[in-house]
Amino acid sequence: MNARTWNHRGSYRVAVIALVAVLLTGALLAPAAAAQDPAGPELTVLTRALNVRSGPGTNYPVIGGLKQGDSAAIVGRHSASGWWQIALAGGKTGWVSGSTALVKVSGATDTAPQVAAPAVPARTAATGPTPGTGKTIVFQESSGGGIYVINSNGSGLRRLTTGMDPALSPDGRRVAFTRWSGSGDGSAGSLWIINVDGSGERRISDDLRQPKSPTWSPDGTQIVVNRQAGGRVGTQVVPVFLYPPTSAVTLFDCPWIIQTPEGPKEMMVPCYNLLGDPWWSLRVINVADGTSRDLPSDVYAFSPTWNPTNDWQVLYKARTGLQNMDVKRDANWALTTDAYDRSPAYSPDGTKIALAYHQHDHLEIHIMNADGSGRRRLTETPLSIAVDARLKGQPAPQWNNASPAWSPDGKQIAFVTDRTGKWEIWVMNADGSAQRPLFAAGALKGIDLKYDKVDERVLSWR
Repeated sequence: MNARTWNHRGSYRVAVIALVAVLLTGALLAPAAAAQDPAGPELTVLTRALNVRSGPGTNYPVIGGLKQGDSAAIVGRHSASGWWQIALAGGKTGWVSGSTALVKVSGATDTAPQVAAPAVPARTAATGPTPGTGKTIVFQESSGGGIYVINSNGSGLRRLTTGMDPALSPDGRRVAFTRWSGSGDGSAGSLWIINVDGSGERRISDDLRQPKSPTWSPDGTQIVVNRQAGGRVGTQVVPVFLYPPTSAVTLFDCPWIIQTPEGPKEMMVPCYNLLGDPWWSLRVINVADGTSRDLPSDVYAFSPTWNPTNDWQVLYKARTGLQNMDVKRDANWALTTDAYDRSPAYSPDGTKIALAYHQHDHLEIHIMNADGSGRRRLTETPLSIAVDARLKGQPAPQWNNASPAWSPDGKQIAFVTDRTGKWEIWVMNADGSAQRPLFAAGALKGIDLKYDKVDERVLSWR
């Protein structure tokens, strides 16, 4: 079989197409594998990530995590809650949910002894941030990885749960986040909330595909997410005569049923791989009961943000710029017409918008008025950095600055940047001045931040 290439002028030439897949991975604080008795019961993790806690319930602190496919020996059970006690390294134990959607259990579980639930540790100010004080920050290590909570001064760091795109509620007491069961187009997903103190984790909705970017209504009763809905999911083999490609693609012969005067006949025809084109839309979900309504957004709707001062107004990234939506009248209208605008975030008083902008080959933070006027660029790689690199015979670097989040008083903007060679959380004044690390060196020791440039919401500040 000879490889051929089609272009829109109808000629053939040699070409190769590279398919790039964004893999959502998440590093977990997984306990070391413990030696297991082959004859004893064990469990295997079915979900992408599973918290290990100090007791049988979500009101106990998280002490570690397991990832999909991990196995652990069952050493005890708590029948009232349905949780299993598992063996950890160093003779330690932990607890995981026994939900059949999360774990698969094998072996004779009746041999596992009943274990009394330990006392729930008292929560004090020393264990973490106090919600509703303007000092609470939640952030994700990576999409699908650990979600952490920390004081804005760098104290009280603790692991909250696992998931992606964490968003603090308006009162700072709850965190919304999403989870996926896989990384491919159309993967099933769900919306969750958890209290900032680590208690009360519950699933709000699971009728979602690849949900992202939850944003709270000003009164905390509703959440808007973007989700995959419709379009072409996955790559399809199509013949050239039915769908002529508009750009260069690699051709190959494939069997196709052709209608001839003698009837249907299978013939070898030139074909190519038509890449997937999934669509994304918005859905509003009630926090109390999980009821929902689809919103008539653009077919490529990403990164919604709810105006904290207007309960009807949601702003999101569309195909051709930022788009406004009136969620009460189902009306849409353009705020900007630049397709490189992304990840918008309203200021606490609703008068400003911070956003990430795709600046040629990297990301920068911009700011504008809520009506789209007065745009200014806040971040930029200094010219001295480029000159120094050129003098050394190296290519001029371009820092990435993305995922903006406002401080509760609207005077600062936190963001992620790779200017030091690794992703870090930095902060600057709302006018772009005084750019610096948000936390002191070592405050996030052991946490490896990752940003995949797919409009992740890395952090939230209340």
